[in-house]
Amino acid sequence: MKLNLLNCPACNSPLDATSINPNKPFSCPACGSAIVMTDWTKTGQIICTKCGTINANTNKFCVSCEAVLQAGCPSCYTQNSLTATTCKNCGTNLQRIWKRQQVWLNQREKAEFKKKEALQELAQNSKEHLARLLLQLNEPENHPTAVSGILIFGKDAVEPLIKLLNSEDPDARVGAAQALGDIGDKRAIPELINSISDKEVSVRFWVVDALGRLKADEAVDAIGELLTDKNQKISSLSKDVLIQIGTPNAIRILQEKSKRKWWLSL
Repeated sequence: MKLNLLNCPACNSPLDATSINPNKPFSCPACGSAIVMTDWTKTGQIICTKCGTINANTNKFCVSCEAVLQAGCPSCYTQNSLTATTCKNCGTNLQRIWKRQQVWLNQREKAEFKKKEALQELAQNSKEHLARLLLQLNEPENHPTAVSGILIFGKDAVEPLIKLLNSEDPDARVGAAQALGDIGDKRAIPELINSISDKEVSVRFWVVDALGRLKADEAVDAIGELLTDKNQKISSLSKDVLIQIGTPNAIRILQEKSKRKWWLSL
């Protein structure tokens, strides 16, 4: 395998590895950062300075071009044979410093593995914590604390909350609508529209409120139907939400429904 593409550690811009000589400083063409590419990969493999092929650190000759494998002196970057005891330029004890380098690479690999494990464990714990918070939406007295906790998860909580809109528990549906309105992710709009005719007044109220905060113009027809809802709070909120959405379509629906309501009241 040849090393063909690298990324600048400062700006992440792609670098053409085939034009870079190991252990020779160069500048990133994108950001100008000074960079030195070593002969070694992070797992301790050696890069052939002639053709760029990655070799096992036990190889003496390149498996691709058969050139004698060399490595740069960490002190002065001079290329030396892998069997050399000291650097031919500055006299640094190469075997000792390369051994230390290998130990450091092994330690870094172990540290990265542990970090990956820790992140996976954290992600799993986060999923379990979110699940516990979602369960708390079953009780109205828990809503303020649970919703606040769910907001920390942001967009990761949207899909579970959308599913919760179909819960058999109306309190859970209320909490889900509240949280979705607070998060403000438009993925929730279609299911919120489906929930706008919920038989529970409190669910309808918070669904309309959420659609208003989401500026959901696609929901104005459904919201307009609630202008004549038997519950005064729902009809009043629907009017306020149409004004809040404020698109020409929302204003048109509001005007048309308001006229119809006035004639029906005669």
